[in-house]
Amino acid sequence: MGKRARYSLLLTTLILALLFQGQAFSPTPAYAVPTCSSTDVSNKANYESDTMYELLTDRFSDGDATNNNPFNLANSYDPIHTDINKYFGGDWQGIINNIAYLKNMGITAIWITPPYDNLDQPYLENGIYYNGYHGYWAKDFFRPDEHWGTWAKFDELIATAHANGIKVVIDYAPNHTNHTDSAENAGFYRDGVLMGRYNNDTLGLFHHLGPRLDSQTSKFDYEFRDLTKLADLSQENSTVVSYLNDSIDVWLNHGVDGIRNDATLHQSDAFRTTFADHINATTPVFHFGEYFIGTPDPKYDDYRTSPDRTGIQILDFEFANTARSVFGDFSKTMTDLKNMINYTANDYTYENNAVPWLDSHDKARLATIQPNRGVFHVALAFLLTSRGTPVIYYGTEQYMTGENGDAGRKWMTSFDQTTTAYQLINKLSNLRKSNPAVRYGPTTFRWDNANVLVYERQFFDDIVLVALNRSSATYNIGGLFTNLPAGTYNDYLGGLLSGNSISVGSGGAVTPFDLGPYEVGVWQYRNAATGSPQIGAVGPTIGRAGNIVTIDGEGFGTTPGTVNFGATPASILCWANDEIKVIVPSVAAGITNITVVKGGQTSNAFAYKVLSGPQVQVIFHENATTVWGQNIYVTGDVYELDNWDPIKPYIPFFNPNYPEWFLPVSVPASRLIQFKFIKRDGAGNVIWEGGSNHSFTTPASGTADTPYYMWQP
Repeated sequence: MGKRARYSLLLTTLILALLFQGQAFSPTPAYAVPTCSSTDVSNKANYESDTMYELLTDRFSDGDATNNNPFNLANSYDPIHTDINKYFGGDWQGIINNIAYLKNMGITAIWITPPYDNLDQPYLENGIYYNGYHGYWAKDFFRPDEHWGTWAKFDELIATAHANGIKVVIDYAPNHTNHTDSAENAGFYRDGVLMGRYNNDTLGLFHHLGPRLDSQTSKFDYEFRDLTKLADLSQENSTVVSYLNDSIDVWLNHGVDGIRNDATLHQSDAFRTTFADHINATTPVFHFGEYFIGTPDPKYDDYRTSPDRTGIQILDFEFANTARSVFGDFSKTMTDLKNMINYTANDYTYENNAVPWLDSHDKARLATIQPNRGVFHVALAFLLTSRGTPVIYYGTEQYMTGENGDAGRKWMTSFDQTTTAYQLINKLSNLRKSNPAVRYGPTTFRWDNANVLVYERQFFDDIVLVALNRSSATYNIGGLFTNLPAGTYNDYLGGLLSGNSISVGSGGAVTPFDLGPYEVGVWQYRNAATGSPQIGAVGPTIGRAGNIVTIDGEGFGTTPGTVNFGATPASILCWANDEIKVIVPSVAAGITNITVVKGGQTSNAFAYKVLSGPQVQVIFHENATTVWGQNIYVTGDVYELDNWDPIKPYIPFFNPNYPEWFLPVSVPASRLIQFKFIKRDGAGNVIWEGGSNHSFTTPASGTADTPYYMWQP
């Protein structure tokens, strides 16, 4: 979608909002509203029905040889595709040429590498030339990279993908530019105009603390030091914030459907929150981030709660780390897999918004860790029937190998549509589209041992039962119960992975059956006659009055009912049996329940976080001495400052120059706020600052620093 189309959409939305304002409060409005669909490519906010495909643009397909080495640089391009550190020639035309391949696989969203202009010159380190073929060495966020194509070609990619039912997600790295010691000296450009370099940084565009060492593991170190030698942008700088907001708008104006936020771990909560707020208020799209963790990891709690604080969902490292151990080197069992799904169901507020994966550009290929294709197929089946939006890394369907992240970034040499993996992805992608149980249903485990897992996904009356055997042994599955209605069920995969039919008795007992080596069985029940409204997904999960929110589910009917935020009805923009779009009404900031009322029946509730207003960053400063174990926090008179609650503040202030403390915080814009600092230790003991409340007027946009306050005894 180009600028003209997007502006037309926004104008239509505004007109609809004005027309329906005041009318949407009737339980059964007497006016017609546009229709929509949860499984359509137009659903940019929710991806539960999608199967995503991550591809490195440079490594996928060369559709235009003229852009392979646009500057004719030495040590930059390898036409025979053997030097992993050079460009291989893939581009947007190559993706366009292979859209049918992706569509036939069942792919409904592609995640492409950062599309904007990267460092042109090879980067020399330890005698080796490296190139930015991956897109993570940014130079100019406002222009397309010459290796991929022009703006016209990008628009063609978007249009071609949409015409084939495929969304386009771009990788976007707001954390950094290029290397501090590159030929550009981390050069930072705005649509061709140099804004600054790392040396002689007169505008304060960068943090200047150097690369983070492995021993530096505090939140401050992750957020304020360079990721390797990539120049860390100062996201407390208004110029940088405006630049990043404006640049993402450019790509959204060209029709982008989603954002994968790179290096999320290395960005402050305040920036992430304000950045997501900007996107959600202008062009709400699915937005997920790379918060990199191991398993186990001391950062796990911060990782799992990050979406609740910022509105940016998570690339599911906990899922991947466990699944790769279960199906890769067998260092964990299928029971460990069950446990992971269970504890993340409790730990993730929005588990269906997580983005699980098995392979990525930063990890060894699963086909290298586990060359047994029987096990490999079982792993794929688990990924594709699990909660969240599954991601297939390019070449996985062709069993591509690679002993580490870099080595796995090979040239795509085969587009074979007959591989078992390709067919499996197609079938289970179609199941995700057709059965809401896979999209929205919680997981119940029915049978397990070290090598076998049987689980059920159920969304009200829709059910999918899955049986997996990762081993070469045969197991008799006895004592199995299911919520599938009584009857005989054929394997949804048609025996692709040796699955057979099962029989279910009136009490849900499944007639015992054998599950053979590397066998996968999938059985489903679809209740098309759903009566009551049922919410499965809401996106975005954080917003404010006036924002557009998409509600997906079942049983909404074809004539509008009412959508309530707490007790307040919302204006309706579109209504279909499986999707509703509304405008967030003016309600108190905090967590509120969204419900759908139709025909006198009320749906399940979905928790939605309402902000006090447009968000800006304020960097709070305090000078205070503490004893061992104490940290400084801030609380105040707005929801974003926890309404004077001394226990809720989550992030302690940073103190690299003790006794000076500081913390960037996302707060409502153009607001006179009152606040106080507190000292709190690990046991929850609180010491309040004395004296009068501090007052500060927040900026209308960008960022602002408070005065440097002294602790008031």
